[in-house]
Amino acid sequence: MTKKYTIVLLILLVSSYSFSQQKDTIYGKVKSIREQLSFLKENHQNRKLFSSEGDYGHNGFMNAEYTFSRFHNWWYNTYWVHYINYYKEFDQDNKVLKEIWFNKKQDTIRYNEYSYNQLGEINTHKYNSYQESNSSYTYDENNNLILIKTISADSSYSTQKYKYNNDNLVSEYEYYNSDYPKEIRRTEKYYDSVGNLIEIRNFDEHGTDYGTLYNYDDKNRKIKTINHSPFIWVKTKKGSRQKRTEKGSDMISREFVYDEKDRIIEKYSYNPDFKDKNTPVLYKKEISIYDNNLLSEFYYYDGNDSITSFKKYEYDENQRKVKETFTFPKYPDNNQNLVFSYDYHEFPIELIYIDERGTHKVEFEYIFDDKNNWIKQTKIINGERLFEWTRKIEYFE
Repeated sequence: MTKKYTIVLLILLVSSYSFSQQKDTIYGKVKSIREQLSFLKENHQNRKLFSSEGDYGHNGFMNAEYTFSRFHNWWYNTYWVHYINYYKEFDQDNKVLKEIWFNKKQDTIRYNEYSYNQLGEINTHKYNSYQESNSSYTYDENNNLILIKTISADSSYSTQKYKYNNDNLVSEYEYYNSDYPKEIRRTEKYYDSVGNLIEIRNFDEHGTDYGTLYNYDDKNRKIKTINHSPFIWVKTKKGSRQKRTEKGSDMISREFVYDEKDRIIEKYSYNPDFKDKNTPVLYKKEISIYDNNLLSEFYYYDGNDSITSFKKYEYDENQRKVKETFTFPKYPDNNQNLVFSYDYHEFPIELIYIDERGTHKVEFEYIFDDKNNWIKQTKIINGERLFEWTRKIEYFE
């Protein structure tokens, strides 16, 4: 893979999550789901930055939410794929009893098993990744979680303790690990009169650690995030270094601007200035424009207020995305243009994807069960049937 294409792919990995995630409602009372991706041609596997990476790509298997998001986005919006392979089992109340993730060899890489108390809260959690662990959950008279104790197969253990204020909001959290008995991890949370979280204070064995403060407007919308550090930067003969002080330092991290529908339309992001690390400097601005309740344009600016890239969207009368353009003014070779076609359902049946490598025609075929849930999708790239995404759904009724 060329250096240039690696950079382009990195941009796509970072930027492709937030927009136009495909809805995938499952109808009926589901007892279990077995879902996985199959490769119809051995030499066409899921996209990776480097060939040495594992089945789930550059970051490995991080968690279920991350994997679902990336897989769905790449499946419908690109001519490549991520990887997915899991089994999930539910009880009559739609609570997860088991969730098991597999690699391509069908080896288990994550195992989760849950039991619940009479109020429907988690009672026990059995987890297995590199080693097995078992967690028990304890609640107070208000059904607030106050303790999670996890015991690992090697007999080491950890505890997570919670305290609450009069409004049943978490006011204190403490973490302990028997492998590191001298380490302290404690968090205090503070709220305003209407329950908005306004400050998080973290503590370690040295005292005050990093924390966060939040500001809100008169509509209780978060408008500013401020990071607290127990350190300040001081100059030395050779440059600068961090020094722990009693007050530490506070530095703005994010600012948000909303429209009349409480949607974030401007987001400002700050980093410490390179020359004076005690001073914040704007490094990114993001602007969202809506039309008829749908995101129509999205702009990225650098700290000098120059556009680095932007996206534009078009929709049909059913609010389905039919066109998306991703433009890099200074690097036009990175531009992408996507055009979608649909049938009677919400899923695309065709994607025309244009990038520096050319025009790629992606076709999707679907098979639905008698509850109108899809149970098989086939992804066809430039006429080649390459990927098959299947799910076996078992119902209670």
